[in-house]
Amino acid sequence: MLNAFQIAGLVNHALVFLIGVGAILGLVPLARGRRSAFGLVLMAGAMTIVVLEPRLQLGAVGVGAHVVGFLSGLWLLLGPATAHRRR
Repeated sequence: MLNAFQIAGLVNHALVFLIGVGAILGLVPLARGRRSAFGLVLMAGAMTIVVLEPRLQLGAVGVGAHVVGFLSGLWLLLGPATAHRRR
């Protein structure tokens, strides 16, 4: 059974996930568009791994998945607004 903190964490990340999916589908306007929406979805998924870690017991794989997912989502959310072009 999940404790109150895990349930609160999952509800919070489910809300962020739904906002991200809504933005991907064009239902929720975000300043940086779909790129930031994918970032929100990745970050919510990565944080869900942390919340469910005691239950899933993923070990080093879980830590790696969290770090890669969270940093990738953060880069998508806050990274450069336009792609740099080589000349």
